[in-house]
Amino acid sequence: MAEIKTAKTAGFCFGVDRAVKLVYEELEKYDGRVATLGPIIHNRDVVEDLKKKGVRIIEDVGELDENEKAVIRSHGVGRKIYDELSQKGNDYIDATCPFVARIHKIVREKSEEGYYILIAGDESHPEVQGIDGWCGNEAVIFSDPAEIERPKNLARLNRAEEILAVAQTTLNRNVWDACTEALL
Repeated sequence: MAEIKTAKTAGFCFGVDRAVKLVYEELEKYDGRVATLGPIIHNRDVVEDLKKKGVRIIEDVGELDENEKAVIRSHGVGRKIYDELSQKGNDYIDATCPFVARIHKIVREKSEEGYYILIAGDESHPEVQGIDGWCGNEAVIFSDPAEIERPKNLARLNRAEEILAVAQTTLNRNVWDACTEALL
């Protein structure tokens, strides 16, 4: 019989593992009154287990019940959501992956400095939407070089003095390389 080895990198990445652990910890502290803003991760089994233990999945801060603790999922959210949570008054825990949070910080700072922001990734992915939310939802989001070369995008790029390109953390490296090559 052949020997079976498990890869060292099998399982969740650091950010996802951290987010899942935070939700389970909050369930114990908050006696099951926990809601995640969207599914905490892209793993149906984990999400279903959390739901069985009492976690609600909501899509909008307005859906939070009084005294229910909110958890910002591993993909992160835009600045507007933090403002809404403050206004609503519910406690929350930020389970955004630290690598994603770092991209948020960079995008916010550079956007405030006047940089034009490009995001390589899937525009329907919550991580990309969250990143875009840190630059006023003004970024050009693309997943292949042809999207950058659309006339409206080229016109905006040609007017930009400073450009910052970032990527969805799960973006395929070959896609990133092809897109950045097109920019240069």
